[in-house]
Amino acid sequence: MLGKGRHIMRRISMSIRHMETTKKKTVEDMTQEMLQMPASRVPPTIQRLTSSLKMKFKSDGLDQSVKSILDRASAQLYYNCADNYDFQKLCEAFGLGDYMSSWYKLTLMHTWMVLMRLHSEFDGKAYMRLQRGLLSTMWLDIDHRLGIVSKELNQTMTGQNDMKHMHGLHLQTFFEYDEGFLHDDRVLAGAVWRCLYMNRQVDPIHLLKVVSYMRSTVAWLETKNTNEILVEGIPEWKQLRSTITP
Repeated sequence: MLGKGRHIMRRISMSIRHMETTKKKTVEDMTQEMLQMPASRVPPTIQRLTSSLKMKFKSDGLDQSVKSILDRASAQLYYNCADNYDFQKLCEAFGLGDYMSSWYKLTLMHTWMVLMRLHSEFDGKAYMRLQRGLLSTMWLDIDHRLGIVSKELNQTMTGQNDMKHMHGLHLQTFFEYDEGFLHDDRVLAGAVWRCLYMNRQVDPIHLLKVVSYMRSTVAWLETKNTNEILVEGIPEWKQLRSTITP
């Protein structure tokens, strides 16, 4: 398995070295370009399907085998972020209700932690493909989950306003966690209060547990080899030191 992981990273490195000779863009440059793009009038579901197909077949200077590796890894990592943490345990530890919204916000948190871990491992194009693949899988999965809930409740939960709110929370969460994580716990706690608790009244103990959980989980991810993350994913979420008690 280690040999396979080394082969993957070697292929990615070779592909990056053979990219066109134009000046490379950083992840931050490419993110800003994405945010400045005009809003689409295409329905969200169709837009995500179209975006997913374009991503798979567009020419971005990466070797086709590397694209396949990153696409498989991104899909696997998303479902690791959505399904492999103990939802009930975290809701109890963080004082969250057993709601779809809690699942969404916790999934965003775990997705952010994975991207935080891998951010500096790749060239901008390779990282952006991994990120886009992960987020594309996330939105398609959310559409599917909301569709099931809509049928059970006999009401539409995938309207334009609902999806716009969820997308806005996704952008806010990623940017605020980025800023908060790079500062002290006070700044990170503020980001958690706004993004996880939505500015509502919260027990400071719960807030402290979330901050500790995020920092210790990212620290644990840093101990994992990048090859292992890409090939095996994250079967189980752990912390460098235990922060969540029953």
